[in-house]
Amino acid sequence: MTNRDLLKEIRRENKAMNRNLQRLINIGMIGMLGKMGHEAKESNDTVGRELAKIGLLLVAVSESLLMISEIIDMKKAKIEDRLEDMED
Repeated sequence: MTNRDLLKEIRRENKAMNRNLQRLINIGMIGMLGKMGHEAKESNDTVGRELAKIGLLLVAVSESLLMISEIIDMKKAKIEDRLEDMED
C-alpha cells in the first residue's frame, strides 16, 4: 500500500467518523426538540411548537445532506477504484 493509498483511506475513515458524529448530534437534537415541542404543546405555546417544528425540519435537512454526501463519496471511491484497476 502506497502512502497515497494510505492517505486516501485515512481521509475516507475521517469523513465517515465525522458523519457518524453528526448523526449522533442529530439524534440528540431530535430528542431535545421533541421534548421542547411536547412541553410547548402542554403549555399551549404556539411559538415554542413552531420553533420545535422548524428545528426538526432542519435536522431532517441535515440528515438528507449527510446521506447525499455519503452517496457522492461512495461513487467517487468506486470510480477511483475502477481507474486504479485500469492503470494496473
